[in-house]
Amino acid sequence: MDTGTYGYPKQGVKKIDPSYDVPEGVDIRGRYDEEFAKILTKDALKFVAELQREFRSHIRYALECRKEAKRRYNEGALPGFDPATRYIREGEWVCAPVPPAVADRKVEITGPVERKMVINALNSGAKVFMADFEDALSPS
Repeated sequence: MDTGTYGYPKQGVKKIDPSYDVPEGVDIRGRYDEEFAKILTKDALKFVAELQREFRSHIRYALECRKEAKRRYNEGALPGFDPATRYIREGEWVCAPVPPAVADRKVEITGPVERKMVINALNSGAKVFMADFEDALSPS
């Protein structure tokens, strides 16, 4: 069976009869659920269809480029920079100085948000601390 762009069959597709209105030229394929109607409104489907129609050739081109790059990498080639941006990399330019508000970038990264870990982070001298908020400690 011949498949389309995203692996859906091109021929012999059983179209699902949605219980909501779809724009002309749009087919809903796959599992249907009443909850979909809340997100897949006619306006939303029309917007996505317009995006797809406008950019489908760009998407196909990008996918072909990706396949070609993968083939080259599989043959041992290494990734590199886009030659079109060489003038930027080799140009005479400098960045603005770092603003004082973000110059001190010491950050304490701590584990679970338990009392001892938070106290250690606050006493670390860092201006900011990040905590790994695990699901087991999250409120239900």
